[in-house]
Amino acid sequence: MVDEVFAPDDLDQEVDLVGITVMTELVPRAYHIADTYRHKGVKVVMGGIHPTILPDEALGHADAVVVGEAEGVWPRVVSDAASGQLQRLYRAGKKTELTGLPRPRRDLFPRTAHRGSAPVYVGVEASRGCPHDCEFCCSGQTMGQQYRVRPVQEVIAEIESLNSPQFFFVDDALGLNREVGKKLFTEMIPLQRLWMGQGTVSLAEDVELLKLMRRAGCRGLLIGFESVQKGTQHEIKKIKNLKIDFYEAMRRFHGEGFGILGSFIFGFDYENKDVFEQTFEFIIKGRLDSVQPRILTPLPGTRLYTRLLSEGRLFEPDWWLRGYPPDTLLFQPKSMTADELLSGYARLNRQTYSFGAMIKRFFGMSPWKRTLWGCLFYAGINISTRKRYFKGLKKPQPFVGTANILTGA
Repeated sequence: MVDEVFAPDDLDQEVDLVGITVMTELVPRAYHIADTYRHKGVKVVMGGIHPTILPDEALGHADAVVVGEAEGVWPRVVSDAASGQLQRLYRAGKKTELTGLPRPRRDLFPRTAHRGSAPVYVGVEASRGCPHDCEFCCSGQTMGQQYRVRPVQEVIAEIESLNSPQFFFVDDALGLNREVGKKLFTEMIPLQRLWMGQGTVSLAEDVELLKLMRRAGCRGLLIGFESVQKGTQHEIKKIKNLKIDFYEAMRRFHGEGFGILGSFIFGFDYENKDVFEQTFEFIIKGRLDSVQPRILTPLPGTRLYTRLLSEGRLFEPDWWLRGYPPDTLLFQPKSMTADELLSGYARLNRQTYSFGAMIKRFFGMSPWKRTLWGCLFYAGINISTRKRYFKGLKKPQPFVGTANILTGA
């Protein structure tokens, strides 16, 4: 089992069958690995988000493609491969029933020590699916818009089996079902594990839920704030009907001792160039523990991609095949020029991860920062993120000239 976060795949090893999970931004590497094995006569199966969205494209590099969730399909794929009857396409007929899921073989996971400043957490899944269907996200199409939860006792049993005091909930929308979430966190309290997860701002609407999360061992959350401008918030379904503002949400998160990694996306049609200063103001006043600024990416399979393509605003329709780095501007913005978007994005990164801003954010409301672990974690996350983003800002934007010509800038 290979995870290239730790080390690259050894393409010279002798294997019988190769299975590759493919994310869109890593398509060139995945196709290279697949082509290399097939050239040696090894059968290759591809699955995951990207092949589910574009199975015909993936079949150009694989002997078989699995569309949809794999649990109900993979045993048949392996059996067919063993008998020499591998089919070209396997489709999951329905969404996976989350009761009785096989427990991951974590003993097969790579054990190479992570060289980053932050620890790598073991992943645990408690739910799948998201009903919000935001225009820029393909989660609803790949994982379903029905929010499905695993039986609480099965999640508890898996957590108890972990050979680690810390883990990460990999759910796209942890705790979206409040009743089940409260039951799960109540059952987790005696386990005395520390964990992090990701969810929507709306978690902060339920104070009882937050308190149970704290007692269950929550130390931090990745929260998709996406945009501070009201026009854009109105278009993002998971934020549209929020009952509290972002500042009150941060006050409640910090009040329970949660560190917050706030995610923001820039390039929405309703955003103007003022969004960068307004976002920085919220980051500092809200004392966000860490920040993930991103340029909007038109992922295939999303309604955003379809709309931008129909409007003639995509610079390159199959951009994922070109190996562009993350945060490349791939489309013509609407309410600001490309130069305004890119310069504002670069300025926000430098402001947010200046040492002065990191110190200001450190003296926020989170009690966890007062511990030695909290201080080290905060410093590690922010310094490593600063290095990564500052390095990314040095990479050229391939379509800047094209964008400026189109906008008349």
